[in-house]
Amino acid sequence: MQHSPAKVLTSDEDLACRAQQGCVESFEELLRRFQAPLLQFLRQRGFHADAEDLAQEAFLRAYQNMHRYDRRWMFSTWLFTIANRIAINHRRRTRPIADAAAMKTATVVGPGPLDVMTLAEDRRRLWDLAADVLSEEQMTAIWLYYVEDMSLKEIAHVQGRSRASIKIMLFRARRRLLPLLGEFDDGDPLRSRVVAGEASHV
Repeated sequence: MQHSPAKVLTSDEDLACRAQQGCVESFEELLRRFQAPLLQFLRQRGFHADAEDLAQEAFLRAYQNMHRYDRRWMFSTWLFTIANRIAINHRRRTRPIADAAAMKTATVVGPGPLDVMTLAEDRRRLWDLAADVLSEEQMTAIWLYYVEDMSLKEIAHVQGRSRASIKIMLFRARRRLLPLLGEFDDGDPLRSRVVAGEASHV
């Protein structure tokens, strides 16, 4: 079943505003759009077995609090903020041992040419490496910046920090990763962005 052009072009924020007014279909569309990204985000935090439950809880919490959504923020920022808080609370309750291997599920790779598969494997190895050397907060910031393409302002909102502290966090994370990136292909876009970010101090 294909979506109509109008539905495809509807922004996340428009859907959220419609959901605020009681449109269940609009919220269901948001769920379809963000289910996979939210699962990836939670899995890279080390919540492999619990990722689906935590994502479901985040969507439920979002649905119950749609009246609190403020359109000044992108809907993705609001949703990831909810998910981040749920993940922090869950870790405090369970205190699981961080499992870097869980990062291997963060990138879903479909069938494709060998070069695509090789690049995907490099990407998984890079995230495994990041999970080993970065703090949980640094990993979250790096993921939101490079994978979710969030701005510093949006990441600051998700993590409950100032924009300046997020900028410093990203800078320090890149500094820790940079000496370890030599083994990765120069053509890897993520590696290139990390190196470029370090050079520009963004």
